Amino acid sequence: MDPPKIVSYDRNKVLGVGISAQVFAGQFNGEQVAVKRILKRADSDLDQEFQNREEQTMKNLKHENVLKLIDVQQDMDFKYLILELCIATVNDYIKGNYKREMPTEIDALIQMASGLAYIHSQCLVHRDIKPANVLISQSFVLKISDFGVCRPVTSSGSFSMTSGPKGTRIYYSPEFIESEGKSKEDKEKIRANVTIDIFSLGCLYFSYLTEGCHPFAKNGGSPDEFGTISNIQSDTKVLDNGKLSPNHYAFAVIDGMTKRNPNERLKLDEVLKILNNEKEKN
Repeated sequence: MDPPKIVSYDRNKVLGVGISAQVFAGQFNGEQVAVKRILKRADSDLDQEFQNREEQTMKNLKHENVLKLIDVQQDMDFKYLILELCIATVNDYIKGNYKREMPTEIDALIQMASGLAYIHSQCLVHRDIKPANVLISQSFVLKISDFGVCRPVTSSGSFSMTSGPKGTRIYYSPEFIESEGKSKEDKEKIRANVTIDIFSLGCLYFSYLTEGCHPFAKNGGSPDEFGTISNIQSDTKVLDNGKLSPNHYAFAVIDGMTKRNPNERLKLDEVLKILNNEKEKN
């Protein structure tokens, strides 16, 4: 029997930090990897469920635009998710901190939508689509990452809001925001669907194309949490902010993805059809 493969990581090379996890640069089986070190918690069965969900989700996801899970290890204190190593995030690119190769603009949008469409096809909702959770691989392919708040949905794409909204507030859909102040009993009666991710992706697209602006920020500019959340609730949206022309092929796409009514939002297959048709023109 072959000896077990042991992961090593450099505590001085931190790639990311979360509430109960850190991501380090490491090595596994002679390959450079990212190691997500998750602090084990046994406060409740719910904590354990959330800890296991990311691992189980990623084990079943195989797509070029979804971050690859290579292996899982653990010790007494931590669980280690061994992930393919990426070189930056879309957030780094938007902020101007990443200046290396990127997909073409339209290919970037297609890759993000393709990864999310695959996730939804596996009866999952991501719940935290944002620039920091889309990674740039070493071969300059965009990959959706961070499945810590991902959860299963029905075959129709719906899920219960019992646990309340998760993710990053300025990328919440209106129905997610509206559920925040409700009681546990009221939340149990609410069902959302995967279009919450489509809303978030539409906002991400806008940020990607406008160097960090947000369609629900004041004048379509840089987001601040209070004002942006308020504008999402009131459906106050500005797409024509001087950085994205109404004639741009993505203008109407973003508008369709960020409709207040979930039933009116563009579906991802529609988004991909429009983007691929546009790509064929060039």
